[in-house]
Amino acid sequence: MTNQDPATVVLTGATSGIGAAAAQLLAGSARRLILHGPEPAAAVRPLLDRLRSAGRAEIVYAPADFDRLDDVVALADHVAGTTDQVDVLINNAGRPGAPQRRCSDDGYEATLQTNYLAAVLLTERLLPLVPETGRVVHVASATHLSATFDLDDPQLRRRYEPAAAYARSKLALVAHAVREAAHIRPGIVSVHPGVVATSLLHAMFAVRGEPASHGGSNVVAAALRADVPSGAYLDERQVAEPAGQVRDATFREDLHRLTTKLLGPWLHRAS
Repeated sequence: MTNQDPATVVLTGATSGIGAAAAQLLAGSARRLILHGPEPAAAVRPLLDRLRSAGRAEIVYAPADFDRLDDVVALADHVAGTTDQVDVLINNAGRPGAPQRRCSDDGYEATLQTNYLAAVLLTERLLPLVPETGRVVHVASATHLSATFDLDDPQLRRRYEPAAAYARSKLALVAHAVREAAHIRPGIVSVHPGVVATSLLHAMFAVRGEPASHGGSNVVAAALRADVPSGAYLDERQVAEPAGQVRDATFREDLHRLTTKLLGPWLHRAS
């Protein structure tokens, strides 16, 4: 990956918060910007109009509800029908841990599905379109540093806490990036975008944060900087050490096997 302007960027969770801020920045550099959000296109038309007037990028919008993994497959198909190459994939879509444990339409703990399983599935479905010089970015969180992922209870049936559900989903994302760096040719990194004042932050934590533009610029830097090694975890702009569990190769392989099992019905589903 170089600092050159990317031709095509796919950005999930692009209709609010950090994602919308990143989209605003990328609209001035990318040639094509494929945006995802959970809302129908009519609900986000003002945002799309602003992005179209903000720069040269062709703006394409594709709605999908990550509570349904079938929607993730459909999103990947939409992207593949729009372009034959994805230079940058930014997995930014995320949700806070729900106040009470709930399951997705597919029966998985909802925070894990939206924040982790959907990102991995979309990455796997789009990898054939990402060139060796491309990059995948997982938007993670420094909260992962205090999390533990219990492989014997991936659905949090024994004990559920909203903030812990969120943090361990981000730990899984960071671990995925570290593992995949040794197995795929495009670069892949994870990034903590900062403590940013979004509805997601305020749903779980009583703290103030930086403006969304701060997080958006850190995400874009993670996507475009040429000096970031594949597999790196970035704390904003700095390469940092991820959580101890992430650094455990045995854990990463066990998580990979679990993830493959959970996503099995969708990984190779025909379009």
